[in-house]
Amino acid sequence: MSFPNVPHALAQPVRYRVLTCYLARIGIVVMALRLVPVLVALLNGDWAFMINQLSVLAALSAICLTLSRIQAPEDIKDNEVLVISALSFFLSALSGCLPFIDEGLSNIDAFFEAVSALTTTGLSTISHIQRHSAALLFARSWMQWYGGLGIVIFSISWLFQDKGLAARRLAMGDISDSRDILGNARAHSLKLLIIYCALTVFAISLLLMIGVPPLSAVTHALSGISTGGFSIYDSSLAAIEPWPAQLAIVLCGVLGAISLPFYYRFFHNGIQELSFTLEIRALLGLSILVIGLLFFCSGENDGNALLRIKHAVIMGLSAQTTTGFANVDVAALDNASKLSLIFSMLVGGSIGSTAGGIKILRLLIVLRLLQFFIQRTALPAHAILERHLSDDKLESDEIEKALMLILIFIGTVLCSWLPFLVAGYDPLNALFEVVSACSTTGLSTGITRTELEPGLKIVLIVDMLLGRVEFLAFLILLYPRTWITARSYS
Repeated sequence: MSFPNVPHALAQPVRYRVLTCYLARIGIVVMALRLVPVLVALLNGDWAFMINQLSVLAALSAICLTLSRIQAPEDIKDNEVLVISALSFFLSALSGCLPFIDEGLSNIDAFFEAVSALTTTGLSTISHIQRHSAALLFARSWMQWYGGLGIVIFSISWLFQDKGLAARRLAMGDISDSRDILGNARAHSLKLLIIYCALTVFAISLLLMIGVPPLSAVTHALSGISTGGFSIYDSSLAAIEPWPAQLAIVLCGVLGAISLPFYYRFFHNGIQELSFTLEIRALLGLSILVIGLLFFCSGENDGNALLRIKHAVIMGLSAQTTTGFANVDVAALDNASKLSLIFSMLVGGSIGSTAGGIKILRLLIVLRLLQFFIQRTALPAHAILERHLSDDKLESDEIEKALMLILIFIGTVLCSWLPFLVAGYDPLNALFEVVSACSTTGLSTGITRTELEPGLKIVLIVDMLLGRVEFLAFLILLYPRTWITARSYS
């Protein structure tokens, strides 16, 4: 066997029994979570929604319960974790589109809505949303809520495949064995669930105290903590008064854009944890930057400084956290404001949060790498300069992975932008829409609507799925050797 062929020969494909067993178990959890909107429908007397959902859940649960009995080994490989995460979002969206079909949406619009919900994006093709039942409105936000929880758990499971910088920053306690993916994920999942539920209860209580109506408070809190951005109003936050209520809803998105393990460490270490968390300070700095840009960019069109500040704060925080709530018509913004929001959405929030984008930590790695190269030019050739980010050493594979994901992200945006240009859409508005989908933000210039061409809807669906699992999982899913054993070479 020649040396170059060794990796191919040693490559191990995924085991179908493992995939089937764990996907079925995830399906059971999802079916149980989907009983909550059924209860809401019961309380509101929405019998049609309740009966339709119960019949669908009964059939899917029977399938999942049967498949979950398949005996599978407890150990799980890296490629299996990534494939399971990618398929779980796709299959959950496929089954979750049924409530929207019952509400009169076309098949592709229903699937679009389900994908947007589970990926916590917030783009929607539904018009006159207020006309739909309270059960459906709650179901949309609820799907975003448990989609956000699944995203955090899966992302931490992926990062436990190594002991890199990101994994160290996300650890909540000791990681006894970095290769024990299931063990580490189980140990952290309960802590994450407690933190996520506590933030959700706090958000709902805050909105209710401010005076937001119960349905609006619950749905916006669920969408906010998950940085999802679904609203029960066509005009999003513009329909909510007073302005402090809008600010409180967006602050829910800020809570969701902060790494959930940070709250665990903050509880144990106190206020000093803030001084060690570079991402939190960077999130604050970037938010202030984009708010300032939006304020000054809108100066020529609006002389009301107070109104400009209100719009800039809401839109800036919403874009930076990739929450996607809006209190202005995005299409009416000037080009400079749109470019500011595009940059903000591209960066996104913290690793280990429900936010999308390339993530602040990766941006900090790239900036530190640039600083390193500049410093290196002033040093002798034999000088050794170690690469650090704050007090953490940056390893070569961490830098390569960060650069690779940023490159793939930008490449996906450019490839997705091209079909919109060919279809004749305004270049900047089309770029805004594609970035919004890839970063799972949900802000829209009005391109995403029922009348959008089916092919372009599919492009945005793919963007939302790729952006949510950070591309790598779907690349592994499509890689042939993930599924077949490599041939032996002599």
